Amino acid sequence: MYKWFNHYFNHNTLLKFNALTTVADRIIIALAFVLLVWLYVHYWIGSFESADYALIWVANQAPKRFDLQDDQRISVQGYLGESLIEVKAGQIRFLTSPCQSQYCIHAGWLTHNGEVVACLPNQVTIQLRGNENLQFDSIAY
Repeated sequence: MYKWFNHYFNHNTLLKFNALTTVADRIIIALAFVLLVWLYVHYWIGSFESADYALIWVANQAPKRFDLQDDQRISVQGYLGESLIEVKAGQIRFLTSPCQSQYCIHAGWLTHNGEVVACLPNQVTIQLRGNENLQFDSIAY
């Protein structure tokens, strides 16, 4: 079961690693690993701030703002028909939508600042916003 582990991390492999590296090399490798773990935790796991409100866009209309603290069901008339959106306990999701694939419904609850779900065939988009800065997962020039 652990043959690959024993193959790569046996006593001879560690002796070769010790022979090829100095103490300074091992310190730099350890610091790089600690920095990598810290960056992952800080920017990927710990960066999700809760949202305060949702913006809902329908086709080419101006977005409408909805407070996430008010539990409600919102009916939105899109390009294909009516989408039903639910707001509950600081979260929001698509309940029903006339699109064929239903990806917007399967996306589930949105809770964090900057999250977006869109029903492209029905031209309805939901984006969560808050007072904090948005966290980007990528930037294109």
